[in-house]
Amino acid sequence: MSLLLGFDIGGTKIGIGLGDHTGKLYGTSRRDNRNTDPAEVLPWMANEAKRLVEEAGMKLSDIAAFGISAPFPADAARGIMTKPTNNPKWRNVPILDFMREKLGIPGCFENDANCGALAEWFFGAGKGCRDMIYLTMSTGIGGGIIAAGNLVRGNRALSAGELGHICIQLNGRKCSCGINGCYEAYCGGVALAHRMQEEIADHPESLLNELSENDPAKLDMVLLEKAFRAGDAYAAELWEEMSLRNAQAFGLFINSFNPEKLILGTLAWAIGDIYIDPILKHLDKFCWEAPRHGCEIVCSVLKREISSYAGIAAAMNYLKEQGGNII
Repeated sequence: MSLLLGFDIGGTKIGIGLGDHTGKLYGTSRRDNRNTDPAEVLPWMANEAKRLVEEAGMKLSDIAAFGISAPFPADAARGIMTKPTNNPKWRNVPILDFMREKLGIPGCFENDANCGALAEWFFGAGKGCRDMIYLTMSTGIGGGIIAAGNLVRGNRALSAGELGHICIQLNGRKCSCGINGCYEAYCGGVALAHRMQEEIADHPESLLNELSENDPAKLDMVLLEKAFRAGDAYAAELWEEMSLRNAQAFGLFINSFNPEKLILGTLAWAIGDIYIDPILKHLDKFCWEAPRHGCEIVCSVLKREISSYAGIAAAMNYLKEQGGNII
């Protein structure tokens, strides 16, 4: 039996998973990744991976491949982490070459949103689909696209799937990426928190003031949801705009890719129907009837566990693309 190793590099955590093609996990490990130095972290990753393999009663030669799930911007073709937003010491880190050398097995480097899509495709809500889109929906919005049974990466930058950065409003709100009017600038959790912090002074009557103890820095999606559920007028106004903008983006994706499924990440499954239902109410305004009714909109099945599968799914896809046997 061949196993697969997966590494998930996050802004606050690093996860390692050892599993097989069915989604069974044989070992996992996590560590903090706040303000870390890659010179210290990379050797830990290699050694910890070796420990997991040994504890599973296997040898590195039993591992078919490894996959690295990493945030962009990055040099994806060469497997170099160039400038991850949340890890200031990680600059031009050749993580793929390092892990290949230390582990002595084949491996790949993949965008983290793409890895989320692959994880849902192989193990979760997208299993059996040939055409699907996965949206990360939390602090920001990312995407991964499976079309005709293949991961879509795009051309030179290999950046296809940056769905949070389509422009949905000409000269709109400034996004953290530098573009005005991005989808993420209207529906990402951090962007909505910043908007509330900017606007709350104009809404002294809002329940959000009480919930945040009159500290705008505490305003976030959790408090917005609480205020909306309580019937707060300002929260309801923001929620309606967020829902409309989500529907606008979903319509663009549905008309462009005609997917079987649109799979939604964190905010959708964590909040539930009051997040999804208002989007569906507006969706018919933004896409054709036939592709709309051919697309099932669902929440992630893997939910919080998706990071344990992300790198493993990348390794599976790597073997698939190499023409090898993923089992």
